[in-house]
Amino acid sequence: MTRTISSQRANGISNKICIVRSLSTLLLATFICLKAYPQGEEEVQYVRSSLCMMMLEHPTLGFNKEIKQVFNAMEIPQRFNKHDLGVRSVTIAAYEEDMSNQIANYVHQVQLGKRMVAKWFDRNKHTGTFDMETIKKRGLYNASVSEINRSAKDIRGVAILEDAGENLIKNTYLVMNDFYYVDKTGVWHMVKDFGTAFVAALSKGVLSNTMANLSEDINEKLKSFRVRAITYLYRLNWDDNMANLFYDKYYVDSLNVDAKKVDAFKDDKTTFSMSYIGFVENTSSTTTMTNKMTAGDVITKVCTRALDKNIADLQHKFGEFRIKAPLISVTPIKAYVGMKEDITQDSRYEVLEQVINDKGITSYKRVGVIKPVAGKIWDNRFMAVEEGAENATLGYTTFEKVSGGDFYPGMLIREIK
Repeated sequence: MTRTISSQRANGISNKICIVRSLSTLLLATFICLKAYPQGEEEVQYVRSSLCMMMLEHPTLGFNKEIKQVFNAMEIPQRFNKHDLGVRSVTIAAYEEDMSNQIANYVHQVQLGKRMVAKWFDRNKHTGTFDMETIKKRGLYNASVSEINRSAKDIRGVAILEDAGENLIKNTYLVMNDFYYVDKTGVWHMVKDFGTAFVAALSKGVLSNTMANLSEDINEKLKSFRVRAITYLYRLNWDDNMANLFYDKYYVDSLNVDAKKVDAFKDDKTTFSMSYIGFVENTSSTTTMTNKMTAGDVITKVCTRALDKNIADLQHKFGEFRIKAPLISVTPIKAYVGMKEDITQDSRYEVLEQVINDKGITSYKRVGVIKPVAGKIWDNRFMAVEEGAENATLGYTTFEKVSGGDFYPGMLIREIK
């Protein structure tokens, strides 16, 4: 890819290049990291997409408070970078069966796209300045200060900005989740009755047998606790033109503060946007409930598995959202993926090798195809170990080669639709 850089822009980004410059060091370091550390995923560094998770809140519906508490405690799936913006739940008054337009209006009103960009460039809300630390960290840019200074005017500094835009910033997503409780058992009304009875019993200083029986009945009914989960997917709009505009009009760092640029970014309400990609929906399956599980455990398990299922389905449905995972071994072939990612015996994964062109831009080339080995698919779903699920303690999924040449630990795998 060739791009003409104007002299104005070249001058304007010289210090940005200084910060994130050493592409050759980055690429070498990335390759070494991928090859040298097969022992565990926490040691295998690779570029991830970035994810912001939110949920729609329904204050008038059953278990809304409990579902919100569970969602707020959920972690971003580990194969994404966390790109949360400090808000996890949103209330939209006019509820419709398809909430995509309502969510899009919310995204526009609160300037979510601009906030996504500001987070990428570590905007200081007090001074309005930016830096490249998040990009450097997530892109595995590992240049020393001397290398940065020595290469400040190298064209590869521009290449690194292209690389960051292609592989990092444009792969930034919002998943907005709409959970609502499916009450086919009357459990929600029983819980409310239980609460009323509990308060009354406390006021009298007794806990009646009737209330104890009600508690047992609730626990029995909770085994059928289910939620309907709809997950809407949006993507940050970012390309070379957007990058040029951002660096030319808005980027200022602590060494070159320009009040006009600071104010221009603050006042811009239209440039940075997000596009709607699509949605998936599922109703959770019947819950396996052990004697040690509380009502909170059940709600947590149901909601977490519903979200995991929807994330997996979004990856099946939309190729651009498919995540990559590293091989941790090749004799046998193993990776830290499993049933949470909706792997079945029919799943197929391409094995990818990192390729770097003469400008230093990173891409991925398919070098083979693998499939799961029957009976060796890891059940890594939430609480699978606690419920004693088969294959919950495997720790990884084992694959066998369908086609391709030699693989090595650290190569990435991605599901084929």
